[in-house]
Amino acid sequence: MSPQPVTDLNDMKIILAVIGASVVMAAHAQSGSSYIIKQRAKELSNQNNVRQGVTPPAPAAPSASPARAAATIQPGIGRLPADLAAIKANSAVTAEQTKLISQDLTAAAQGVTKPAPSSIAKLTTDLAAAVAEKPLTAAERSRLAQDLNAALNSVGVQQLQMQAIIADVQAILQVSGLNRSKAVAVADDVKLIAAEVQKRAAK
Repeated sequence: MSPQPVTDLNDMKIILAVIGASVVMAAHAQSGSSYIIKQRAKELSNQNNVRQGVTPPAPAAPSASPARAAATIQPGIGRLPADLAAIKANSAVTAEQTKLISQDLTAAAQGVTKPAPSSIAKLTTDLAAAVAEKPLTAAERSRLAQDLNAALNSVGVQQLQMQAIIADVQAILQVSGLNRSKAVAVADDVKLIAAEVQKRAAK
């Protein structure tokens, strides 16, 4: 008769373990759902900022040299809005258009800390496809160019500032009507480029 309580005790432990796991899973699910809701609300807020023309996030001027201060607006990135405007809605992006956008982005990256050519190429492809699908207004193209310039020259930019810049890129594209997944893909390209620039500078 003595083994029976042990079995019951083991059963009780199993039941309690299952209940505990269920509670933890429910808590994680609720936490994940709450995070998604907050994330979407933040994205809507960012999109409203773009629509209303609220000043886009910009990195604080580093305590840096005049050369870097002068690098806030680059000749290459200055041509980007016009090159994006040349892409017509619902049309195939030409090799020449892709080349020009790639040159703009490459020229904008200053100093010794430049992103990898493969990262520039991916951003160029995704960005051109996005603009061909949902063209941007002149104001949106200008704002996007400013964000991209900040990412390409993000040495010394604080993480929170860079997150705001990347979020602004996504918001600009979504305001244009691009679906979220494609806007996120471009924003992820920008995030990768900023990380590369900052990582190489840290070495």
